[in-house]
This record gives sequence, structure tokens and C-alpha cells, in this order.
Amino acid sequence: MKILILDQFSEPGGAQLCLRDLSPEIARRGWQATFMAPGDGGIRVALESSGLRNEQLPGLVYTNGRKTFLDVIRYGMDIPSAILSILRFVKEYRPDLVYINGPRVLPAGIALPCPVVFHSHSLLDKQYSRLMAATCLRIKRAQVIAASRFAARSLERLVKAGSMRVIYSGVPDLGFTASRRRGDRTRIGIVGRIAPEKGQLDFVHAARWLSGPKRQIEFVVHGSSMFSAAGYEQRVRAEASGLAVDFPGWTQNVASALHNIDILAVPSSAIEAAGRVVMEALSAGTPVVAYPSGGIPELICDGRTGLLTEHSTPASLAQSIDKLLADPTLALRLAEQGRKEWESRFRVERFQRQVCDFLEAIVYRQRRERREIESAVAIAGENDLA
Repeated sequence: MKILILDQFSEPGGAQLCLRDLSPEIARRGWQATFMAPGDGGIRVALESSGLRNEQLPGLVYTNGRKTFLDVIRYGMDIPSAILSILRFVKEYRPDLVYINGPRVLPAGIALPCPVVFHSHSLLDKQYSRLMAATCLRIKRAQVIAASRFAARSLERLVKAGSMRVIYSGVPDLGFTASRRRGDRTRIGIVGRIAPEKGQLDFVHAARWLSGPKRQIEFVVHGSSMFSAAGYEQRVRAEASGLAVDFPGWTQNVASALHNIDILAVPSSAIEAAGRVVMEALSAGTPVVAYPSGGIPELICDGRTGLLTEHSTPASLAQSIDKLLADPTLALRLAEQGRKEWESRFRVERFQRQVCDFLEAIVYRQRRERREIESAVAIAGENDLA
């Protein structure tokens, strides 16, 4: 089986890390796979190590988040060239299926002669993105994988009934370590790409609520702007001035980052579809305090596997963190129950199996339908000759 994987980024964002997690299972099944995306980001190395071929996709390099009118004009000029590059490669490569891992490259799916699967990792919250997705998905009758029921809701009216499936992501075992307090000091952290939708500014504001002369609390912001605009990170750093907030930058070792904090804060905005770092924290045994945003309540059972704040505000975040600080027994219980939740729902092996089984079934169904058509044509031809 041959698949072509199209993505809008080659940097290791959440969707790309999911793709990295899929690559060993693709190799194990003996599939031939090629990855096409703009840029020379670090995800390419991880995919190459699993045997995936890498190809460059021209253009389509923009910052994440809200787009300017100039960005829209540039996209309109870039996408035809990208589609032509994809079509030239498809003509040579002849894949059985094209797996699209980001909405910007969806228009290429319309012109492709093979089945198309769109993996929706995020909410399509902009009107222009929903319109583009609707056009592409309806014309091609593409199959869809949604990362959560929340992500699926923005697409359910755009696809044919029965052609979308919710598959939650999975993460590797990061090693369970529930007890990590270092004396009287507590470390509270946030991990991930620094962008408005991830809530680092709210985290810093909550840190100001929690800080005080008699409190031994340290705060850490793991991450970088990556493909998001750098202005937001500058604001976050400015707001953190005078507080005990450390900015160690992006880390490839998420397990180490989670094991070195006592509480993970996830103050994501309302468009968060299924925060990967939540699942990683459950695996690592790091108690999670999160906003009840988007698909996060699908991942956390409030009071059992983590805490969901009453409101999506820095004050509410600080209050929930304070609740954990005052009750170490609760923190330990959340860590232990969170680990059990990861074991039952969010193992990477389950994610790999479900996604690859879904892709395989589509290709086998397409082959069976083609054989049936060829057989019907052959029988009709024999009848005409008779």
C-alpha cells in the first residue's frame, strides 16, 4: 500500500507529532509513504527515521493564527503552484491514498484521482476555513478523522453521513512519577507552542495571583513561538517581569519537562480541540489544571483525573491551582487516576492501530469496488459479443 501524506507544516506542532507517532506503525505494516510539506522543520528527521520519504512542497509558509488580507492574497497565489507540484508527484508515485494532515493543503485533494482522508486536529473556527473545507470535502467526498467530538462538530454538516470518525490521539509512555516535591518549593508549568490560543498570558497573570513573599512557588514556561507570530511571546515575557517565571525554551524531552513540575496548567482558548500535552501529563503522572475549553473536557474528568476551572480566567486558574497546593492527597489521587485514564484511553498503540486500520479499510474498499466495476464491464462486454 502506498500513501502520500500532505501537511502545511514541517515543524513539530501537535498535528505533526501525531504524524510522527503514526510513522512506526506505517513502517511496521510495510506501507510505502511519502511526506510533502513546506519548509525544513524538525519533523522530517523523525519521519525519515521510520523510513518515510521526504518531498518539498513550495510556498504555503505563513504564521499560525489570524491571517491578514495580505496572507489571504499570498495563499491564493501560492496554492495553485502547490497543487501542480502535488499532481506531478502523484502522477509519478501513484499512491493508493492521500492523507491530508492540515486544512491549508485540502484544496489539493479535489484534483487527486485516489481516495482522500482529512485528519482534523483543530477546530475550523474561521468562516473562510470552513467554506474552503466544505468545498473540498463535498466535491471529493473525502473521509475525515476528527481529533475530538468538539473538532467533529465544525465538520459534521460538511461531510457525507458515515464518512467521519472521531479518533483521539495517543501518546507514548512518559514514565509515571507521581511524587516529585523538592522540599518546600513547588514548580507550576505550562508546556507547548507559545501562542494566544495556548494561554501563556493567562498563565503569567495567574502566577501573579499565586505569588507572594511567603510562598515558595516557581513558574516555568516551556515552549517557543515556532510558526506563530513572535509578538505574543514578547508580551508574555514582558508581563512576567518581576515574577519567578523561567523561560527555558522549546524542549524535545517532554517527559523531563513534565517530571520536573508539580502541576501542569492548560489555560487553552475555546478553540482547543484535543490538547496533546494533557494526555502526556496523564501518562507522566503530572496533575493537570485546565480551562474547560473546546475538547479538553473530553480528555479530563473533573475531580477524578484532573481539575477543570470554573471559569476560563486567570483568577479561576489560580484558585484551582491553590486548591491542589493545599491538598497534596488530592494531587496524588489525580496523578494516579490520570495514569489509569492514559492506560485505558490514550496509549499511542491504540491511536496507531485505529488510524491505520481506518486508512487500510478505505483502500481495500476502493480496490474491491474497482474490481466489481471491472468485472461488471467485462461481463457486459461478453454479453454484447454474444
